[in-house]
Amino acid sequence: MPDPSPRRLPGLSPVLFQIHWFIGITAGMVLMVVGVTGALLSYQDEILRALNPGVLTVAARPEPTLPPAELIRRIEAASGGRVASLTLAAAPDRPARAFLTPREAPAPGTRPRRELRLADPRDGSLLGTPVGEGFFRTTRELHRWLLAGAEGRIVVGVSTIALVVLSLTGLYLRWPRRVLSWRAWFRIDPKLRGRALLWRLHAVIGTWVLPLYVLAGLTGLFWSFDWYRSALFDLTGAPRPNAEAGPPRGEGSQGQGEGRARGEGRAARPAVDLDAAWAVFLRERPDYATAQLRLPNPGQPLRITYVEAEAAHEDARSSIAINAAGEVVEHRRYAGQPLGHRLIGSMLALHSGSYFGPLGTALMMVASLAMPLFGITGWILYLGRRRMKAARAAAGGRRPRPAAEAPAPPEGSRA
Repeated sequence: MPDPSPRRLPGLSPVLFQIHWFIGITAGMVLMVVGVTGALLSYQDEILRALNPGVLTVAARPEPTLPPAELIRRIEAASGGRVASLTLAAAPDRPARAFLTPREAPAPGTRPRRELRLADPRDGSLLGTPVGEGFFRTTRELHRWLLAGAEGRIVVGVSTIALVVLSLTGLYLRWPRRVLSWRAWFRIDPKLRGRALLWRLHAVIGTWVLPLYVLAGLTGLFWSFDWYRSALFDLTGAPRPNAEAGPPRGEGSQGQGEGRARGEGRAARPAVDLDAAWAVFLRERPDYATAQLRLPNPGQPLRITYVEAEAAHEDARSSIAINAAGEVVEHRRYAGQPLGHRLIGSMLALHSGSYFGPLGTALMMVASLAMPLFGITGWILYLGRRRMKAARAAAGGRRPRPAAEAPAPPEGSRA
């Protein structure tokens, strides 16, 4: 960990140094787990597709895909559940993805349990469970809440705040006197050994990944704390998810009896002709990459959320609403939304780095894998500092200089 520099604001550096090392040796353990698991999730989709030919990819055949209404009918008949949403891909080798809810209405005050099933879009046959899905699900739960539920989510959230504090205090503590010297910022001297080398690795590599850690921290808090997420929605003015979509199909509204929720609500089918609405969508956006149809309650328009074929990233979602008369009543293009709305809708892409393309994903993965480096070097530097203090006290206040340590801090560390 960086030694405090008294050359900037007297008294501030020692305080920030104490904050930096204390957070590092406490929250650092959690951050190492979060970093490694985040790196494992960086290419989850690509790994699962490679492991699951015939499940996450389907063989291209000459027959056309089924119309949405018929595809939904076959999925429901084969699964015994009700399709709440259906995602279709323009690529001929991608399966349809259906989220299913039980046919029985949920207990009052609860939401229906959702299950993801994959189906062949050409005949509606259900596909198997992807190999490796359980591993990545466990990894994701470990990344988000340490497999410890609500308490774990709070621990991860506090550690995420600590990551931002560590990054900013570390930047201040290693700020070089020669600010415009790239060597002072980014160079690692291969001749260094021992504690001096560890310090330089900790400081310089920390400078390389600092912007990524601040970005990952500020976006990761979106899933950790409701107050933080609400503040971002209020700050940007972005609409809350499903604010205009109404209750899921089959759920009665509050104040209605359970019999009505289980009877009329369950039996009702959407008034919108799905196939006709899908044809309208294809006329509007024939160049889509993926499209999710969220089946509406009677009287509501069908809302299709889609990603364009040339979208910058997978979370660049647009939406279109089509009523029972086949009229487009709303069309929100991703590119036409205010910047704040686009950023809120792209929070996961920002967090994973994919917002900046394949290079951004790769850089965020490498930065996540580097997280243990800072935890390990930080602990070694902390323990070495304690040993030096003990040795100095035993020597009557004279500071010993171990042979393995350089005679002075590396160039640029406090220069």
